[in-house]
Amino acid sequence: MGSRLRIAATSDIHWPQYQGLFIKSLRELPSKLDLFLIAGDLVNRGGFRGMAPIVEKLVEANLKCPVIACFGNDDYDSIKDSLRTTAGDRITFLDDELTTFAIRGKLVAVIGSRGVLDQPTFWQSRNVQGIRELYANRVKKLDRLLGKAKAQTPYVILLTHYTPTFKSLKGETQRTFAQMGSQRVEALLNKHSPMLAIHGHAHRGLRKVKLDSVQVYNVALPLNRQIVTIKSPP
Repeated sequence: MGSRLRIAATSDIHWPQYQGLFIKSLRELPSKLDLFLIAGDLVNRGGFRGMAPIVEKLVEANLKCPVIACFGNDDYDSIKDSLRTTAGDRITFLDDELTTFAIRGKLVAVIGSRGVLDQPTFWQSRNVQGIRELYANRVKKLDRLLGKAKAQTPYVILLTHYTPTFKSLKGETQRTFAQMGSQRVEALLNKHSPMLAIHGHAHRGLRKVKLDSVQVYNVALPLNRQIVTIKSPP
């Protein structure tokens, strides 16, 4: 696959909760990056005002690469527009969407999504009408997007907040696995074999696992204590 892509990735900044770690890690990043990915939960519990200082710190870091994010469960639906507006052209949010970039002679496809839970949380079951149907439809949409991306390029990255495999959740409470991630999405990873899958949400999970042919990275900031740097497979 030629030279490796240089990727930085993080999630679960929960600004202002982990702002110190985020700021310190930004200063320690290598100077040459191809992509910077944020796997959701940029702000804490819908606190949309946390978006502005994140953007400010990214501008100060003077990154010379695209910054792509998906929404997390703390990036409430009601504040999505505010987050996008504040992010401006510094961060591109993907919400069950696909985008592509030409990077060093490669066409790189990134699919961004909050992700899927195999079992809605108690709060979701009580407060989000049609939540099970929403997740079922999202699985179908991710299937289509992964198929579309792989038809264009081998350089495909799935970026989700929720974990796309239960294997990343070792260390979390086992009875909550279905309320943190999805085996249905794991089946899609094994079906389409994207180059990488990157997620957050699991603050006590594993940092990296391997499926049949896919490397899966859990980039949650509280777990890794730094922004994760990744080189794509050779």
